[in-house]
Amino acid sequence: MKISASILAANPLYLGDSIKELENEGVDFIHVDIMDGHYVNNLTFGVDTVKSLCRMTNIPVEVHLELSNPEDHIENFANAGASIITVMLDTCANPIRVLEKIRKLNIKSGLSISPHVSVDAVKYLENYIDYLLLLSVEPGFGGQKFQTSVYSKIKDAKKIIGNRIPIEIDGGVNTDNISKLVKAGADIFVIGTGLYNNGNLKDNLKRFNDIMKKADID
Repeated sequence: MKISASILAANPLYLGDSIKELENEGVDFIHVDIMDGHYVNNLTFGVDTVKSLCRMTNIPVEVHLELSNPEDHIENFANAGASIITVMLDTCANPIRVLEKIRKLNIKSGLSISPHVSVDAVKYLENYIDYLLLLSVEPGFGGQKFQTSVYSKIKDAKKIIGNRIPIEIDGGVNTDNISKLVKAGADIFVIGTGLYNNGNLKDNLKRFNDIMKKADID
């Protein structure tokens, strides 16, 4: 089980300091949401931010493209140093072609599915993905209400992919629900607000790790 820290919840004025702290505390991934104001009504980070992050840390940077026409942006983020590029299923007219493009650039490919979208398509795409990301909130903004339907969605996905592909959960993950997510079969947890809450990243990260370990044992 691993934690991917979403910098969407970090203070942008101290982003460099936050990355160093995440590195010191041994976080597994840095999750960067890329939004263009079209697919979702929000604007976030860009290629230059990803390039700077990749230069300053050895933590794998996961780029989550929450934007229209993701195939037009894959090469730029690959060149910026991303280790994983994840695309939204409902933004891909030709998902196999998009996922193959990511892999041809020697980048791990991720497929993200919104709360309202079925996981059934994964059975046709599993040979092209390295990570399956299930959104437990609607895409676009941090701090949203957690959608409990993701629990059954994890189980549905497990029936298709087993343990062959890690399942990642993104949105509203907190200390109240992470135990149940672990028991449902999730492997990676994108945490933003819950990690930066009260400005005490070290203690929050330890709390999450302790809960995950206990849930895995139980």
